[in-house]
Amino acid sequence: MSISKREIMDGFEGARAKTFIYMAKALIRELGDEKGRQVIRETVFDMSMTSGEATRESYLKQGIENTWQNHRDLNGPVYEVAWEGGITVDKSDLKVVEYSYCPLAAGFERLGEEAEELGDIYCEITDNAFWAGFNPKWSVTREKKISEDGVCRLVWRKN
Repeated sequence: MSISKREIMDGFEGARAKTFIYMAKALIRELGDEKGRQVIRETVFDMSMTSGEATRESYLKQGIENTWQNHRDLNGPVYEVAWEGGITVDKSDLKVVEYSYCPLAAGFERLGEEAEELGDIYCEITDNAFWAGFNPKWSVTREKKISEDGVCRLVWRKN
């Protein structure tokens, strides 16, 4: 039996969702709801910004400019494997991407309502934090989320 690339990505993102949820629940259990959620937000921000910085450094070492398009060209193909949707607006100072299926969101959904709610914390912060490290000339907001709107809508605006 052959496993598709999408099934592999679903499994990978599902495992990432499960790991995040177990850690998030432990933080809330140990620190209380308010402080636990604050630490989750700070941790996701730090982790994602560090990832953005590392990606920027990798690009610099390779002589690649850290532009939106270069990032999309180099990392976009992974989204074609399992995510459904894509770029809906592509202007020089505004980019909009919409996904109707995301394997990470699906992983949170499989873990139940509490996991979806905690997963929204992760998704709310991660993209903008990554870009703060990768290319702070851009900011990212998530205007819609799959768990409520049936679509994840990410909007990049050039600062």
